[in-house]
Amino acid sequence: MNEISIRLATIEDAAIIHGLLAELEKTLGATSKIQRTLQDIRNYGFSETPCFEALLAWNGSEAIGLVLFFREFSSWKGIPGVYVQDLIVLPGMRGKGLGFRLMKAVFEHTRSWDAGYCKLAVHTENKSALDFYGSMGFREIENEHVLILDGL
Repeated sequence: MNEISIRLATIEDAAIIHGLLAELEKTLGATSKIQRTLQDIRNYGFSETPCFEALLAWNGSEAIGLVLFFREFSSWKGIPGVYVQDLIVLPGMRGKGLGFRLMKAVFEHTRSWDAGYCKLAVHTENKSALDFYGSMGFREIENEHVLILDGL
């Protein structure tokens, strides 16, 4: 695992991000629900006011992992935080600590924002993800449910 490098994604990596997200969607059996395009990744991740950032893990010239995240603010805590939207490690690289390294890289990167917490959501049927995040110390938020309203 020492030959693995992790770096912040650039617009030149948009197709790689798009492809790794497609791998995650396959794993979750969610490919038919996806509406995102490669142009969406370019527009919303690499504009003058990007909606997200991403870190990519590389084994030489092969992208093998991705974590996509963005800023958020807790009005209760009074501090900024980071929301991890997606984390993927390609199947052949799982179980080697790369997911942990990607998450640690997010924490290091977001120190410049003074991020004091990390929030994420996990599909309820994704037991391996629940176990992984639990091993890092993540816990369920008491009395909170994730809701969404589409079509703004």
